Parts: sequence; structure tokens; C-alpha cells
Amino acid sequence: MTERAPKWLIHLLFLMMLNSSFVLIEPSPYDFFMVLIICCGLIFFLVRFPQEVFIPLIVMLLFLIFQFISLLFANEVHGSLSYLAITSYLMISWFVVVGVSQILKTSLLTVIMNGYLISGVLAASIGILAYFGLIPFSDSLLMFGRAKAFFKDPNVFGPFLIVPALYAFSLFEKGQSSIFKKIAYSFTFLLLLTAIFVCFSRAAWGNLVISFFIYFLLTKRELFRRRLKTSISLGVLSIPVLVWLAQSPFVIELFQSRLSLQGYDESRFSTQKEAFLMGLKNPFGIGPGQSEYVFQIAPHSLYARIITENGIISIVLFIFFLCISIRKAFQSYKQSYDESAVYFLIICASLIGLTFNSMFIDTLHWRHFWLILALAWCAPLKRRDDG
Repeated sequence: MTERAPKWLIHLLFLMMLNSSFVLIEPSPYDFFMVLIICCGLIFFLVRFPQEVFIPLIVMLLFLIFQFISLLFANEVHGSLSYLAITSYLMISWFVVVGVSQILKTSLLTVIMNGYLISGVLAASIGILAYFGLIPFSDSLLMFGRAKAFFKDPNVFGPFLIVPALYAFSLFEKGQSSIFKKIAYSFTFLLLLTAIFVCFSRAAWGNLVISFFIYFLLTKRELFRRRLKTSISLGVLSIPVLVWLAQSPFVIELFQSRLSLQGYDESRFSTQKEAFLMGLKNPFGIGPGQSEYVFQIAPHSLYARIITENGIISIVLFIFFLCISIRKAFQSYKQSYDESAVYFLIICASLIGLTFNSMFIDTLHWRHFWLILALAWCAPLKRRDDG
């Protein structure tokens, strides 16, 4: 059975997720609630760590140790310390969410997914309205004509919406849902899909395609036909949206531009190549956050950043951590017998999508990335846990 947990903890988690799409300021409101949850979780002993999370805990501890070792090789120590502090905070947030999830189990997934969906819908609505200039101060919510809402970068805004898009899709396909709910969920899904489109992030588009492909690929056989019908229905409903978007010359021009190689792509890939080569030459890395000082621009790749800043062992540890997190989410999906199984399917699919996304965007300091990594280790509700 799920252990009893204070209701205020669930309320804090929900409020944290409601604020997760407002990250224009640092620290963000999300960080305020996360720090509160971290403190409460540790002070009131609301964390549990069963044997199955022992390996990821050790891997993350080793990863953090090598972060500190690489700090010894940093030229700009102040910037390196600041960067390492953020990484450490996100790793601690992963640690506490994993610990809390062992008590709350799938109820944690429910509250986080619901809060995430509401936050995603609000962000998507703001992004779309700003893109079409329908609200005041629209320019401040765009970057180079691309929607970003209350994020600092469209390349973060788009990927943030993929989990709620998957969740909205799963809610739409529920067989027992009323017609009214199905209409609401279909509108929600199309809204999120439109927002992902108008962020014009190629990595986010690729993330979306891969996440949905995995979502269908891993679907249990008895649910596949229902999901196929859902896809066809939503595909038909999306046609008017696509036609509407296609009528805007600006949208078409920006879309064509994003599909072609940009002037900065060559320098970006060149920097990533240099970063990997430097990582091979410096086995312990050049120090956290030092890429911008060495290359003058960010490497725009999670893997390039880790190998050049923290060394070869660190990149091996992190890739291993990603793989076992994806595997754990998939196992939990297979083991879950109730409706919570879809949560683990969404987590597994979105993590694979983010793994691709991370090849082209530096995701190390993405809050929702670490949150999803933590949710992968949530304890599934099995038959022996029931009653």
C-alpha cells in the first residue's frame, strides 16, 4: 500500500508545476517551490530510497564528484562555481523527487502531470497569442519572430510542451471519457501542438516526432487500435489548423527558413567537434561552464558540454544514467496494471525524445529534464501494492 503523506506536500508539488512555465527570472517561482519541497522532504523525512534506486544514486554521486574534480581545471573559477551550483541544485532536486515518489507513488505522477498540463496550456496559449500579436507586449514573448512565452528561449519552450501534449493525447483516447471531455482534450492537444510548431525549434520538432513514435511503438497490443483511431481523429481535426497557419506568408517563410541550414549551423557543429576533441585531450574536463569562455559560444549539445567540461568518465556516467532511467520507465510501464501505466509510457517516450533533443541543445540545466528523469524512478503501483 502507498504510505500516507501530508496533503500539503501534494499541494506544494501541484503549485510547483503550475509555475513551471514561468522561467523568465532566476531563480524562478518553480525553484522557490522546489527548494521548499527539498527542505520539507529532508527535514520531515519524507523521502525513501529502496534498493532499486541504489544504482542511479551511485551514478549521480559519481557524476557530481567528477564535476567537482573538473572544477580544479577551470580558468574562470567564479563562473565555474556558479554553473556547478545550478547543476548541483538540479541533481538534489532529482534526488528528493525520487525519494518523495517512493512514498506518494503514482499519486505523485497524477498531481505532477495535471499541474504540468495546466501550466503547459497556459504557456502555449500565451505563446500563440504573442506570435500572432493578439496580446500586449507580444514582442517580449518572442525571440527572432519565434514564440517563447515566459521562457528565455524558444528551444526550451517547445520541448517543455511535449510531455503535456502526450498527456493530453492519452486523455483524449480514454474510452470512458464523455464527448465534452474528448472535445476539451482534443482542443488542448491541438493547442499544444500549434505552440510547438510556432516555436520553430527544429530540435523540438524532432523531439515531438520521436516521442510520439516511441509512444506508439511501445503501446500494449490491446491499446494499439484505439490509439490508431485517436491519431486519425486528431489528424483530421488538425487539418483546419494547418490550413489556417499555411495562409500566413510569414509562417511559411519562417518554416522554410527553419528547415534549411542556417548561417550559424556550420559554426555550431564546428564548435561541437572542437568540444569533443578537447574532451578527449582533457580526461577530467576543463571545468563546469567553461565552454563559453574557451569557444566564445555555447556548444549547443548536452553531450559536447559534458565531455569537454567534465571529461570522458562523466559523459559515460551520464549516458548510462539516461539509459537506465529510460529502461526503468519502460519496466514500470509494463509492470503497472492501472491507469497510471500511461504516465510511465509518457515518461519513457519523452526521455527518448529529450535524448535526441540533447544532441543539438544543451539541456543540462533544464528543470523539466531533471524532473522527468526523477519521475522515471517513481515506484509503480503493482497488484501486490493494491489494497
